[in-house]
Amino acid sequence: MFARKLKIQSEKWGEVGSTPMLVPSLSSRVNIEYRKTLDVLSEVITGPFLLSAYDFYHTDPFPKITFSELVFFDSGGYESAIDKEVEEFGLYKPDPFEWNRAKHSEAVNRFDEEIPKVIISYDHPSERMTIDKQIKHANELFRTKEGIIKELLIKPESENSRRVKLAGFFDNIESISDFDILGFTEKELGKSVLDRMTAIAKIRQQLEEHSIEIPLHIFGSLDTITTPLYYISGADIFDGLSWLRFVFDDGQTHYINTYGPEKFGIHENSDGVWIRSVYQNYNYLGRLKINLEHYQSTGDFTKLGVKSEFFQSAFNDLNEKMGGVL
Repeated sequence: MFARKLKIQSEKWGEVGSTPMLVPSLSSRVNIEYRKTLDVLSEVITGPFLLSAYDFYHTDPFPKITFSELVFFDSGGYESAIDKEVEEFGLYKPDPFEWNRAKHSEAVNRFDEEIPKVIISYDHPSERMTIDKQIKHANELFRTKEGIIKELLIKPESENSRRVKLAGFFDNIESISDFDILGFTEKELGKSVLDRMTAIAKIRQQLEEHSIEIPLHIFGSLDTITTPLYYISGADIFDGLSWLRFVFDDGQTHYINTYGPEKFGIHENSDGVWIRSVYQNYNYLGRLKINLEHYQSTGDFTKLGVKSEFFQSAFNDLNEKMGGVL
């Protein structure tokens, strides 16, 4: 069983959290007013939170972050992308602002909030390079940064590749121990969910064989289904925007515009439905974290709630694909 519990440590702040860690995110690519949304979220969030270095750089002035116990300061690659995934049409808007390595570094330097922070290495969708160069650039970024938690985000190595080639990553795996957290984007690990689960399990397997014990962060995987699936596969940290776009309820992820009126009443205005959904989703994520912890300590799939049979069946498929080693 690859599910585990790890402490997140900072040289400056000591222990700042533990896995499984569920990290609600905010991005300008969600078609909502950024500052207003951040103000609402300040009344909701107490635990870890993810925001983009791109949004921080291009929002002036950026509101003070005083409500989170731990901030993940993301790479900016997602917000600077122009292309959209098929499932994002009508839901996201690309922004035209320039983004490059120098602007990312400037944003990191300017983000001086006196709270524990995870800084994630730079990414831009039009800039692709080999894994060893990605590691080199990340080390250069972090070399002069003190008191931060360093996260290496691994990306595809060429512009015509949409997936991370694990062989290239495994060739450089001994260099990973220089970082505190290792990150991958969900969709870049495989075409299907089972492909991604298998990639996560293989990464964990390789890390353990090299005695590297750092959390594995899967970007874009915060919901009622993929979070448990990737956790039982070996991932540790999960973030995403689904909690702002949908309603989490009883193991399901619902479309907010249709389920919201049913859940909260047809007389509730749209803003009210959204705000109540955000509060409900944040509470749901707190309960999901506890369920994952119970599963980790017992190995009992029923601790994962109403979808436990589905999760156990998925794990069995993963185990078979991995040759029965899980």
